[in-house]
Amino acid sequence: MTPDLITPAQKASRLLELHHGDYPLVLINAWDAASAAMVEHCGLPAVATSSAALANALGFADGQHLPWAQMLEAVARICRAVKVPVTADIESGFAADAKALETSIRQIIQAGAVGVNLEDVMPEGVEFRNSEFRNSTPQNADPKNADLKKTDLTKTDLQKTDLKKTDLQKNDSSIRHGSPLYPLAEQVARIQTARRAGDAAGIHLVINARTDAYWQAGVAPADALRNTLERGQAYLQAGADCVFVPGLRHPEHIQTVVERCQHVHRDAAVNILAGPGVPPIPELAKLRVKRVSYGSGPHRAAMGLLRRMADEAKSSGTYEALTEGAVPYEEINGLFQK
Repeated sequence: MTPDLITPAQKASRLLELHHGDYPLVLINAWDAASAAMVEHCGLPAVATSSAALANALGFADGQHLPWAQMLEAVARICRAVKVPVTADIESGFAADAKALETSIRQIIQAGAVGVNLEDVMPEGVEFRNSEFRNSTPQNADPKNADLKKTDLTKTDLQKTDLKKTDLQKNDSSIRHGSPLYPLAEQVARIQTARRAGDAAGIHLVINARTDAYWQAGVAPADALRNTLERGQAYLQAGADCVFVPGLRHPEHIQTVVERCQHVHRDAAVNILAGPGVPPIPELAKLRVKRVSYGSGPHRAAMGLLRRMADEAKSSGTYEALTEGAVPYEEINGLFQK
């Protein structure tokens, strides 16, 4: 088990360090105190929350429908339940402007989190009217790279996007949505705001900048890769520590994203979402992926077990699903006896 960490700054430093190891940081995402405590009990060095799992567990749909106050309460309970660093999925930040985002970051740090997922999907009801972000000039990003040309892929990169249709069908079972992404300059400014808010709190907040370029409906693989590269590089230059690309699963695309991100910053980390069609973690390690997240998968798997249990109760009336692999009462209860 990771040694006790005393201050938020120490926890943040530990979380950042975990992104620079020879093997990926594996995050089995939690949705409440018990799931977080079990993840820590199993020896994993950090805990991540899943916005979808947490929202669903509290009776809300994913997509910032969960009231922010309830998000903070849930994250705080998770942080109190474990000693390892916690990184919180806060979706798009539950904020429409810089001041609100600074408040969100400050509050999530006060809840105990030392890392955040900050995604570039515009939540429902948000329009391209936020002049405070749109008119801001990125302070740390090279303007040449903050708005990369669509010809920025090399010939080798383009060859890697020429995937066979059967490969795409095999590897593309991911979520697709029509939600727009924040304009690049606006999202860069949002990441810089999060970085400043973390600095003001006295920690190096580990920012996992998510882009949904591969989850955009109707986007060809070459365009998804191109958009991921321009956004990923700009996000790193803006202060992100890690680039999270859900839906990225083809090994050659992963290799290209890792290479280009590490060209921007030698210590840049790339985060892959585990799931069907994604290479096993040892293969991702060979591709120099530094972080693997399980997302809402663990919660949905738990709900799948509950469904099998209910089906068994209705059909045979036996208890195999209830008892097979169940954690003993003494073990789970013991996680909270301090």
